[in-house]
Amino acid sequence: MLKLDKTDLVSGLILVAIGLYFTVGALDYRMGTLTRMGPGFIPVSLGVVCIVLGLAVGIVSLGREGALPEVHWRAVVPVIASIAAFALILPRAGMLPAIAVTVGIAALASPRSRPLPTALVALCVGLLLWVGFIKILGMPIPVLRSPF
Repeated sequence: MLKLDKTDLVSGLILVAIGLYFTVGALDYRMGTLTRMGPGFIPVSLGVVCIVLGLAVGIVSLGREGALPEVHWRAVVPVIASIAAFALILPRAGMLPAIAVTVGIAALASPRSRPLPTALVALCVGLLLWVGFIKILGMPIPVLRSPF
């Protein structure tokens, strides 16, 4: 019977899928050359590296035993929900409300999280992102917007 480390095998397959996604998606862009790189050069290169690493992880999984770890849904669901909330709230209410809601939902992943530290983290993350993206980089992200 073939021994398989299922965790490494699944991880390798996920890396291959991510690499394929970026490689195929970037093929619509011009590649260019090493001295004059086009907009598709880096995404394709990183996608190929990701595919190679995924194949290496998958090959290493052969010949040893290992079961898939138990999924802790209490941590997974709030993190995914916080990402979805950020994507939905940012264009409607702005960056600061989106960050506050995102941090609040993500904090539900830990049973040890408390309201005051969560609020402080949301405040610090909001301040750092405001300084970094809006003040330093000058990105046109709305800070506060009325959702009505």
